Amino acid sequence: MKHSPILDQYGRPFRTESAKPLVPVAKYDAARTNTDNRKHWANADGLSANAANSAEVRRVLRNRARYEDDNNSYASGLTGDLANETIGTGPRLQLALPESYVDPDFQQTVALADPEGTARAVELKWAAWCKATKLLDKLLLMDESETREGESFGFKFINPAVADAVQLDLRVYEADQIATPDLRGDESNAADGIRFDVNGNPVEYHVLKRHPGDAVGYGGTFAAEYDRVPARQMIHLFKPRRAGQARGIPAFTSSLPLYSILRRYTLASLGTAEIQARIAGFIESENRLPEHGDEAAAGDDECGGDRVEFDGVSFMTLDAGQKAKAVAASQPAPEYPGFKAEILTEAGRAVNAPRNVSRGSSADYNYSSGRLDQQQWQRKIRIRRARVEAIVLDSLFAEWLALALLTPGYLPDDLPPVSTWRKGWRWDGFVSIDPVKDAKAATERLTNGTSSLDRECGEMGDDWEEVQDQRLREEARELRRRTELKLPPKNAPAPVGSRLPGDGDGDVNE
Repeated sequence: MKHSPILDQYGRPFRTESAKPLVPVAKYDAARTNTDNRKHWANADGLSANAANSAEVRRVLRNRARYEDDNNSYASGLTGDLANETIGTGPRLQLALPESYVDPDFQQTVALADPEGTARAVELKWAAWCKATKLLDKLLLMDESETREGESFGFKFINPAVADAVQLDLRVYEADQIATPDLRGDESNAADGIRFDVNGNPVEYHVLKRHPGDAVGYGGTFAAEYDRVPARQMIHLFKPRRAGQARGIPAFTSSLPLYSILRRYTLASLGTAEIQARIAGFIESENRLPEHGDEAAAGDDECGGDRVEFDGVSFMTLDAGQKAKAVAASQPAPEYPGFKAEILTEAGRAVNAPRNVSRGSSADYNYSSGRLDQQQWQRKIRIRRARVEAIVLDSLFAEWLALALLTPGYLPDDLPPVSTWRKGWRWDGFVSIDPVKDAKAATERLTNGTSSLDRECGEMGDDWEEVQDQRLREEARELRRRTELKLPPKNAPAPVGSRLPGDGDGDVNE
């Protein structure tokens, strides 16, 4: 069979210098493979997200991330900073109820007598339940676990020990304990520890009866036993990096080699400095060194000299022709601080941390750099908070509310349908770099109507209703106290000759 000739762009037969088949050449430099980059790209593969993050790979990464977090103060501090900034003192429920709603049964409009007071009552009940279950500590733990180990699991269950009428509780599991020991490789709708439906939604989670790292009583057939937990009862906090990814890997995966390099360099510099510190100096001799067996040249004491003590300081006397030379300290090297700073900055980029957060110091920062980095850092924290709201808090609140509505007398009786509620979460405010400028900007936004008191107080982590109530209470209390002391009203000019409590003798108007 005769083949048609290969034509060029002008329709002419394409001529080749050799009989080798034509192979397309990549036009991207990064797609080329040559002797210079062959080793660099040797580990690049085409594995799927779940195949690349297999159970063994995740186990190794978790163990190394925990080890580094336990032994590297920079890694541990950055993990804590992320949790402290994200969770803070805990989210507060912000609930708004409509003034009226249509009753679904009778199709009549029902007006609420006190929607603000009713919403406030629900918020207080939620806050009391959070305190009874120590939810703040569990949220901090889940956030740190997600950063350090790549994922965290929260199991919703009924705990009779909870000191609240709603005995819902949250138990945090490490990623090691969510596993399927008997998982077959041909199961397409399952990943290690999770089973999905045909649409990719989690159906159940597999929880090992004991942590695989338990040192006592673990092994044998008991190691393969696990509980099947419905997906509704499990909260899986992790951030997928690829489509179809079912399990998470540590956020510091790309930073682990950098932290290891930094620790090795620090220990090497310290070891060299210790050796140099132990060697006070050298004694140089201008005479030739004695050869072996040359007793005449060696004399009685080649080093010679006596030690003289004077007020706790030792002086050494030397023989003629000998000179003492101190050892100059060369460690740490002059480039050590800069190298350390660059490694820490690069390692912190794995979690989008700015330079001063990664290093834990703003010593070399100026005002503009601080503000720019804080804007980037705050954007990162806002995104993390939004994820915690969507994955953890909304799921918990829905379960808590379902149980609270079934508990007689727990919530107000005149609650409208849940579909009419407007719910949000209030987090701690960010620390202001320039409080005066920020206050002026907030005042300007309130004056021109581009913001509201709710939004401005929310930026500081406060509830505007609580702020207003507290302001009214304090003003009323101050007014009563001034009346008791027979002082003029606030902002009124004091009468001539009056004195304030505690003032010394003399006219206050002098």
